Amino acid sequence: MPRKPEIGNIQLYPNRPLKQTDRNGYVLKFYCPLHQKRIRKSCGTRDRREARRIMRECRERLLNGNYIESGGVITEALEIQTHVPSPAPEPQEGVEYLSDMRWQDCVEHYYEHCKKRFRNKSLDNSMSRIGIAGRILENQRKQKKLQENGNIEEYTTLTALEYLQDRLLAGEESRQDYRAPTTVNSTMGAIMAFVRYCYRHDWIRKVPPVTKLSVDDVMKGRPVTNEEFEKMIEVTPEIVGKQPADSWKIVLQILWESAFRISDVMNFSWDDERKIHPVWPERQDLHPTLIIPSTQKNRKNQEIPMLPGLQELLEQVPEKERRGWVVDPQPMEYQIETDSEWFRPTNTDLARLAEQYSNTAIGRACGVSDTTIRNWLGKAKIKRKVEFNQHQGEIASDAIAKLRKRAEKQSSRQAQRTEKRLSTDRVSRIIAQIGEQARIIVQQPDEETGRRLKYATAHDLRRGCAHRLINAGISAETLKVILRHRDFSTTEKFYGATKAAQAAASEVREKLEDKNSKNDPTEIMPLLSADEIQKLKIILNSI
Repeated sequence: MPRKPEIGNIQLYPNRPLKQTDRNGYVLKFYCPLHQKRIRKSCGTRDRREARRIMRECRERLLNGNYIESGGVITEALEIQTHVPSPAPEPQEGVEYLSDMRWQDCVEHYYEHCKKRFRNKSLDNSMSRIGIAGRILENQRKQKKLQENGNIEEYTTLTALEYLQDRLLAGEESRQDYRAPTTVNSTMGAIMAFVRYCYRHDWIRKVPPVTKLSVDDVMKGRPVTNEEFEKMIEVTPEIVGKQPADSWKIVLQILWESAFRISDVMNFSWDDERKIHPVWPERQDLHPTLIIPSTQKNRKNQEIPMLPGLQELLEQVPEKERRGWVVDPQPMEYQIETDSEWFRPTNTDLARLAEQYSNTAIGRACGVSDTTIRNWLGKAKIKRKVEFNQHQGEIASDAIAKLRKRAEKQSSRQAQRTEKRLSTDRVSRIIAQIGEQARIIVQQPDEETGRRLKYATAHDLRRGCAHRLINAGISAETLKVILRHRDFSTTEKFYGATKAAQAAASEVREKLEDKNSKNDPTEIMPLLSADEIQKLKIILNSI
């Protein structure tokens, strides 16, 4: 339930003394009457007493109206930008721009620049984010009745970029109601790279200092446990079907035993040296390894150890079958509804119908639109000798029944499979469906931080493998090699805390057990030797 608006209800976060690990200072959380929702504002200090004083002053300004009059200033001495920046002002007549370059011109120049320097996927992601930014800013300009495709300097002011940042956070141009702060930061990173490109070409005067959103250094999920992994294996046939289930179980098992990313699994080959491939040693005292080409995420050629679980899986495959891709998940099985009103004729029937009837007549008989018929003809590469510009009559009902019967016989009520190998994105989505079917929740929804409900994915299997290695005592340095993180900080940030916590717990238990053993009055004395017992008897008898 959303919090009810209450002017003056302010919370100080965190409500405790700051630790050295807290990178940010104190923050105020309160309902802003200007923007009609709860917002955050930084106190600009790490001193708790000063933060409390600022909180009291902000409450007073909210109650007496000074906060609204000043446009959102929480103190007299400190002026902070509001959480929702005001829209960019309309450019005044006679303003001189540094260049005549417009937004779309700069985007096209940047695309040509990146096309020769970026990988295809990176290029698509970057241009997609810039396209989202362009649509958001153009919508704002349309509301202000400004000219479309204005000068690039109008789009790259600090106010415009902060407005863009806020609209991204609010979920504009997204299928979701809001975006996570990490997603907004990555999107703004691509946009700021474009802004810096414009600055280097002297199209704008400066690069605005846009501040990143504060985010928590936490995983977007969690490690999957052994029981949860077995549950994913169990429900796999329910998602993909019984026949392709075995091929999908192999994908899940390799993800579980290798700490691979999903892109690594789909790029895993037995014998292609351009792909990720295993190396089997000739000497018995050496261990098998994996060769990782520079096409991977960190863009480095690497040789990493093959984990024992993965080695056991690969050795189960006969040597004569070790050719091509290690995994090749088969397409999902799905059924055509038997009571569906529409049907697709066979290519032979479709070609015969195209010679005698128009698209409208064929579409009416098959229960689809003429556009669908046009698409079917195009995919089947069927061309008419004569185009029908007028209605050529209706297809008889008995002929339609025969067409439907032949169509159902060809399909056997099951969709035809494609011979093309599934894409990485498609495999990733299907594994996510398996995680959802198994009801394995790896992240609970949180409106305050913008997190959504998340079920287990392929990357959570990678996290599960890393977690097992940590519990086995593997060092963080070795873990970095296996996970192939570009920077050690990534390994330390996500997995170092677990390692440190386990080491600290072991040390605490060891120290406490030693202390208790020293203070235990019932401590058993060591046993006497035979000579010492004989001497003790002599002494006792002489008394």
